[in-house]
Amino acid sequence: MNDRDRPRRDGRGERDTRDQRESRGQGGPRGQRGARGQSDSGRGDSSRGRRPDRPGRERGDGGRRQPGPPLPDDVAASDLDPEVRRDLLTLDKANAEIVAKHLVMVSRLLLEEPALALEHARAARGRASRVGVVRETAGIAAYNAGEWQESATELRAARRITGNNALLPLIADCERGLGRPERAVEIARGDEGRALRGEEATEMRIVEAGARIDLGEPEKAVVTLQAENLKPGQVGTGPARLFYAYASALYASGRRDESITWFMNAAAADVEDVTDAEFRLTELANDDAPVGDDEQAVDGVDVLADSAVSEAPAAESSSAEPVSVEPAAAEPAAAEPAAAEPAAGESPELPAAKVAAEPVVAPEPVVVPESAGDQEADDTETIEGVQGTADLSKTSSFVDDDVSELIGLSDSVSQTLADRYDALLLDLDGTVFAGNKALPNAVDTLDRLDIPCFFVTNNASRRPAEVAAHLRDLGFDATDDLVVTSAQSGARLLSEHLAPGSRALVIGTDGLAQEVREVGIGVTRSADDRPAAVIQGHSTDTGWAQLSEAALAIRAGALWVATNVDATLPSERGLLVGNGSMVAALRSATGKEPLVAGKPAAPLMADAITRAAANAPLVVGDRLDTDIEGAHAVGIESALVLTGVSTVTDLLAAPPEQRPTYVIDDLAGMFDDVDAVRVADQPGWTVSVEASTVSVSGSGDETGVVPALAAATWAAVDAGTADPEELRIRAEGTAREKLASLGVALVG
Repeated sequence: MNDRDRPRRDGRGERDTRDQRESRGQGGPRGQRGARGQSDSGRGDSSRGRRPDRPGRERGDGGRRQPGPPLPDDVAASDLDPEVRRDLLTLDKANAEIVAKHLVMVSRLLLEEPALALEHARAARGRASRVGVVRETAGIAAYNAGEWQESATELRAARRITGNNALLPLIADCERGLGRPERAVEIARGDEGRALRGEEATEMRIVEAGARIDLGEPEKAVVTLQAENLKPGQVGTGPARLFYAYASALYASGRRDESITWFMNAAAADVEDVTDAEFRLTELANDDAPVGDDEQAVDGVDVLADSAVSEAPAAESSSAEPVSVEPAAAEPAAAEPAAAEPAAGESPELPAAKVAAEPVVAPEPVVVPESAGDQEADDTETIEGVQGTADLSKTSSFVDDDVSELIGLSDSVSQTLADRYDALLLDLDGTVFAGNKALPNAVDTLDRLDIPCFFVTNNASRRPAEVAAHLRDLGFDATDDLVVTSAQSGARLLSEHLAPGSRALVIGTDGLAQEVREVGIGVTRSADDRPAAVIQGHSTDTGWAQLSEAALAIRAGALWVATNVDATLPSERGLLVGNGSMVAALRSATGKEPLVAGKPAAPLMADAITRAAANAPLVVGDRLDTDIEGAHAVGIESALVLTGVSTVTDLLAAPPEQRPTYVIDDLAGMFDDVDAVRVADQPGWTVSVEASTVSVSGSGDETGVVPALAAATWAAVDAGTADPEELRIRAEGTAREKLASLGVALVG
């Protein structure tokens, strides 16, 4: 996110009197968006529990429909980031071209003409309402234009589609804009808000602090920000915004002298000139008298306010050395657990790449412009729970401001699936091997690849060194650092929730116990030791006695972490009982739900992305409900291999959150043409769906049969013309032979 571009808003619930165009959207009113915000908030939970729409093949208009503002002649789809353009592949080509141009215009106009940028964003949404990046762009454009209700609606829809929580700070800040600071606090202090890490967590705390000030609780705002790194002497946008927010909270709580110190620290840190700390210091220097409540609200209260006024006179203190003042200790009565929150004084960038080094994440759209009801329903949706915590700071999709660096929309020539990505995140059982046997083509494929391959496993029974040794025994080139396990992620979760030196009851192998010890948590096997937590991973030795110890501890109040919830474990003999089955037994015995570290929950996938340090990783796995859904959880693309648990029949009936980007027979498919294995219409194949009967015929490349079949089936299921539980498959010629070889039961 570009630190310069976030809108700044005051803390009063009224428009800032400074010129809004010069301040880049800073003056958006809280609670001022008229009746629309009020009527929307009064609607019921009609969308709660509804399965979100997911992109099937969105039908375009061939470029004939032209809603929205005109597009200048000099705008080109090729100016759009290639990652974003890939998200538009669900559209027909002519429609994708127009949508891309509108997105480019949003990027151009976002700062200087936010209202016009919003018109372009709405036009893009009208043509591509099921594309996540478009919905997020609409949300950010509305945010910059001060349309808090519309922004909240779009951002919630985007988050609902992708499951990514990095948009929560903006959503919470929209609630402030709508005059509902109590809801902003609820979001910040909810499970998802607390689960944020890194820059997203700091941003959420800043938003919560602003909401606390809105509620007349400035001391709680001070306490909230004291959970962050307030060490003077730091330089950069992040520290500058944090110091500015802390200074504002101190000022609002009546601690004027301390606030001056922290405005000085903010000015010293602000090398990018993203705050108006210098101007605030000038104001305070010219105002020795105590300020009234109203003036406080105008000047010092808003965490996100007033920090972009570049025309303000600079104070002499701008070059001052950082002033080292330790944050005052919080009074016990005010010290609530700190919630997470968004950044001060920034304007969100537009979504661009699914995985980038920036901290926020890109979503996919669900709002059909023709139906205002959908937008209203989206806005009433509550924040869904996420299991576990994860640092998703590597998963982002925002449009780069430097359009000159973006590449064109032209189709690539002879690009293989592997060519598209810079790292593979590979599942093990059912993808790379089955028990003690490497799967066909797996060793040869990984040897030939020239991108790093990380082995990401839900199996917590073995440590990385053991997994790597097993892989080497099977012929793979694997080192310990290439293995990421749910045991590691589960231990990390414990360390984030427990104080060092706490004790956890381990249900699992000695390898899992050692991972727990290495994060500073003690290990026990008995509930009599009053453990603070229970961590449960797969072990062939787990039985009634071990589960009973865990049940006793959980019922006594221990935190419960499950490394994974796979019901089965693939082997060369077939499917064995997995950790998820044991988790289900404890769930039944205790009535509790665990935090989950492994796929499909985000922590393991986020850890793998961090380890890979890749800009465009691809998840490759054999299970829709873990590998593919896990990819959705962190907003990256995925490929299903048909060598393990999930079958073609499972694929066709998959809910949106379990749908892969690509389908390949086995790992050798990494060298297939990327477009031939993408789930989309495929040349040479005709697929029709009538009353849940799917028929495929033609003579195209056989690698495209299953992707074409899945694309047509999902479109019919999403349209309500086919029942995923009643699907029947007909096929002719080559398609019939191909599907039969994959174990598909055919009719006719």
